[in-house]
Amino acid sequence: MQDNNYTNQTQYNDYEIAVIGAGGIGSHLVSALIPALHRGGLLESTKRITVRLYDSDTVTEENLAHQRFTYDDVGMHKVTAIERSMCPFTGARLRVVACPWDVRDASDMTPADLIVVAVDSAEARRVVHSSGTTFLDLRCLGDGYIAFDSSVDPDFVDGMTPDQPARSCQHEDAISSGNIEFGFILAAAHGAQWVLQSLRWMTGQTLALPPYPQTANITFGTLSRLPEDEQKLEPQGCVKPKIHTSNLVDPCFDTGDYDSGVVREHISGLAKKRRWQDIWQIGDRLLREVSVLTDAEGKIYIDIGTSGEVRMSPPQGAKVPFKLWIHSHPRDAYWSSTDRDTIGCYTGLLQRAVVLGHDHYKMTRQTESPAASLEPEGPLSSWTSEPTVLYADDPPTLSRNGRIKEEEE
Repeated sequence: MQDNNYTNQTQYNDYEIAVIGAGGIGSHLVSALIPALHRGGLLESTKRITVRLYDSDTVTEENLAHQRFTYDDVGMHKVTAIERSMCPFTGARLRVVACPWDVRDASDMTPADLIVVAVDSAEARRVVHSSGTTFLDLRCLGDGYIAFDSSVDPDFVDGMTPDQPARSCQHEDAISSGNIEFGFILAAAHGAQWVLQSLRWMTGQTLALPPYPQTANITFGTLSRLPEDEQKLEPQGCVKPKIHTSNLVDPCFDTGDYDSGVVREHISGLAKKRRWQDIWQIGDRLLREVSVLTDAEGKIYIDIGTSGEVRMSPPQGAKVPFKLWIHSHPRDAYWSSTDRDTIGCYTGLLQRAVVLGHDHYKMTRQTESPAASLEPEGPLSSWTSEPTVLYADDPPTLSRNGRIKEEEE
């Protein structure tokens, strides 16, 4: 059904879109985007959409294996060849403008409403990142890609944009051997979708939803989401363990005051006593995931997330290596892609991790040569793959005086 939810139906604007790079990603992105834009309500709600395509390269026969060109294009500037191929779809309201030069400075570009950088140039990326314009930064190698956009934490983007030599989106010898990998098409599809949905939002279609910044792979699917700026987490101090009585804890649950000091102390106390199923039940009652991190000195840090995710705040004053990370899932315990990313990032800084389910848990430990590992290669190859354990088969250990022992320190 067509979305006619416009908030600015009488306001018709010009929209400028810049696409930097006309190779594996850029050529496919524009070739998908322009036909999608050339008719329908979105174009009719604008005065004009201009897509400016920047790249100084010319088409070679080697490019034909994975870029959207033909033998007739060989020797032409890539941007000119794409502009020519899009002529059946362009007109007074929709233009493609070939800009056969590279972007090395902000002055190399016409001011734009949206910018997509699809070229392996740290210099061009930094120009875009510092432009103050809504942007998408697409990168790919082999069958995988990464998509950053303006919503991502700028410190994270800076850290992922070091000075390094440019390289092809294909692995070495891929073209000569015929082993073409298609991550560039995945990246181009993300980019075309991002531009179209961003334009819908800018024209007042409030139901528009651009794809989330992420890293993905054709073989393995979505690998992780990227940290968003508006969700930057503030450092959290440790929480004193104290198991409170139900008459203190229950009112917090009933009123939705899940982040109160009483609830945090209670969860910390349950973790100290190794009452993991009770922690899961709190998360289930709150309809939120719960995270507990224990540092090298036994200090405990608590985070409470949403129904589908819990993100750990920077543990202020914590000492590494962390002894234990516990977190709950809504029902079943398993190592999600987000969990694996977190564990991989904490390799060398974390000794054990536990994910809690409704009547069971799973544990992994970091060790040099595990009998079975979470993954055969990479940082997760040093983490054990262990069977699911029922809480009923692994109750908290009692001390000689009959009290529940605290989690080992």
